[in-house]
Amino acid sequence: MDITDLLNECVKSNTPISFSKFGDGEFFCMFCTTDHCNCDNDKYTKKLSNSLRDSLVYMIENNENSYFGLWENPVMQNTFENFYRVYTKKNIKWAIYNTIIFNKVNDEKKALLYKTIKYSKLKKIIVCNNLLIKSKELLNIDEFVFVPLNNWFDTSFDDILQKVKLLIGEDGNHIVITCCGMSAKVLICELYKEYPKGIYLDFGSALDYICTKYKTRAHNTLYDYDYICSLLKECLPENFQDEKYNDLHIKAREKLTGGF
Repeated sequence: MDITDLLNECVKSNTPISFSKFGDGEFFCMFCTTDHCNCDNDKYTKKLSNSLRDSLVYMIENNENSYFGLWENPVMQNTFENFYRVYTKKNIKWAIYNTIIFNKVNDEKKALLYKTIKYSKLKKIIVCNNLLIKSKELLNIDEFVFVPLNNWFDTSFDDILQKVKLLIGEDGNHIVITCCGMSAKVLICELYKEYPKGIYLDFGSALDYICTKYKTRAHNTLYDYDYICSLLKECLPENFQDEKYNDLHIKAREKLTGGF
């Protein structure tokens, strides 16, 4: 299901909604827990595995306006279907995995969502690594909560959760954007429990290329940097290409995994 337009309208009208992406990393962590890790070197741990499953079920059961991004993969879809049917009779609201991520499909609608977020008067909080600092001016971010590049769930989750809660303040005035790996799904669930009137958007790797000039995912190979800049021209500040960011771009190549 394509929900990009729906997300756009919810941001405009401050209608509570959540969107969480469950990709292959979450899939393997939830159902095939081993000592392996995902493409960001985020380890599959028992604690994270259980929390991902619990969060998925809780959001299905308790949030009528929660959507879940899933790859169009029959094996993954059938496994998820069989799993959640054991715990709930409610239908899960599947959405296209790349609902927010540019991939040469409906990219103009995604760019419009970015613009709507940028000019929204709601408080915008982003949970991400410090390499995405350029998102501040891109989306008019009000508050940052920085997390390590990977493996922070087992050791730092409660601390990160409390930091976000302190920044939210009054319920119903906020958008929380997550760019923090598998743990984002659990974070969104825990925030929803206390702040159900918020808007929660799991951006994942969507800001990597535009903020660091580094292609961290295969979908980035579908277009060049100028293409994404042209899409987001109404969001880009004048100093977005300033030389002061050169060191950041170099650090991204050194620290981010993958690369194409």
